[in-house]
Amino acid sequence: MNRLASVAAVFGILLITISPARAAPIYTIADFSGGVSTVTGLGNSLGFQQTSTCNGCAAGSVGGQVLFDKSLIPASGTGIVNIALASITGVSNHDIFNIVLGSKPLGFEFGDINVTGSPSIQFMDGVFNGFSLVEGFIVNEKIYEFSMKGSAWTISWLKNNSSSDLVASGYVMIGDAGLINQATLIPSLPELPATVVPEPATFSLFGIGLLGIVMTRRRMAWR
Repeated sequence: MNRLASVAAVFGILLITISPARAAPIYTIADFSGGVSTVTGLGNSLGFQQTSTCNGCAAGSVGGQVLFDKSLIPASGTGIVNIALASITGVSNHDIFNIVLGSKPLGFEFGDINVTGSPSIQFMDGVFNGFSLVEGFIVNEKIYEFSMKGSAWTISWLKNNSSSDLVASGYVMIGDAGLINQATLIPSLPELPATVVPEPATFSLFGIGLLGIVMTRRRMAWR
């Protein structure tokens, strides 16, 4: 009975002093692209041209990059799900999300101060379906709004509190081929909740406890 108690004590100390391992998230970074569908007069002044008539020129180009955790992608049959993009220690806001449009060009990224709500990557039935994002910006003293809803994006001129004019609109490629050049990105390990390894002091305490149990057993055997 005493021997059983000693063994149980050893395992008890082991379980208390050594914390369970915690896996660090592994992120996927990918590129995406798209095009320009509609352009108005103001759109031309901002450096846009319809992709269908631009023959690959910068004025009709759309592209960017996003960083996301694949383990959060919803299963098929779940409909439209927005997964909020979040700050990641050791990774720049530009790598978390950025999009560049037109030939000026106009650029937007995660962490911009004029973003409304939470920028999100969107999936439909587990497949990439674009983004959710609204951001205001100013060019030549005019106030504009950039909006992304799924695969579609628009830029509008906010003339006043009650009216706006469309400046340009377009799309990003979605589906299985929407996120290209996918690669694994592991942020700086010292700043992530990586696997927990007991410190030397923890091992020392464990050793002292084990030694105490052994000495107790010997004393009992000598009696």
